[in-house]
Amino acid sequence: MGPIVRVKDLVKRYDGRPAVLDGVTFEVSEGEFVMIYGRSGCGKTTLLNLLGGLDRPTAGLIAIEGQEIVGMPEDQLAKLRLRKIGFVFQDYNLLPDLTVRENTELPLRLSKVQDDGRVSEILSKFDIAQIANETANKISGGEAQRTAIARAMMNSPKIILADEPTGNLDAENTENVMRIFELVTKDYGTTIVLATHDKDLAKHSSSRVYLENGKATLETD
Repeated sequence: MGPIVRVKDLVKRYDGRPAVLDGVTFEVSEGEFVMIYGRSGCGKTTLLNLLGGLDRPTAGLIAIEGQEIVGMPEDQLAKLRLRKIGFVFQDYNLLPDLTVRENTELPLRLSKVQDDGRVSEILSKFDIAQIANETANKISGGEAQRTAIARAMMNSPKIILADEPTGNLDAENTENVMRIFELVTKDYGTTIVLATHDKDLAKHSSSRVYLENGKATLETD
């Protein structure tokens, strides 16, 4: 079986400026927890946007489960994102007037898929079942991020792309959220690609991609 994510000679530049990413190459195996780290502005978010098909590279190859996405039409990319990729953001992106359960269910509604018990299972595993009926504007940052991860898991994605998911959290909630990501890989086999400026989170990942001056260095345990 080949890698679930394959990136080769990836280049991204904006408006003729120096390349944000300049020849980035790495692979991610299925079920792996990979951390992309580096200083602010080094291209972490750009790389995640490219992996998720939210932006197009200047040059290079990106393949998801062996399927090249760089030249893929936008409608096909949208289907791929819906079926195979979950997104988690620093600011949670929850709908404030919906409950935790309603926010979690949103991907199922968009896909017109019936809940087979997955919502309750995930809420319980992520320790947010007790706040399922609270609206998102009344819960803590740690609870909000766990809800966001629960929502990302609803369509059983192959990959979760997480951009600075602990950036707004204190140390205790950061550890709680990182344990949730570890649970996701262990119990569901979901691949995690997580971008952060905090190298102290490295202990949670199986390998790391360090970005500096547009270049990537792969580090493994």
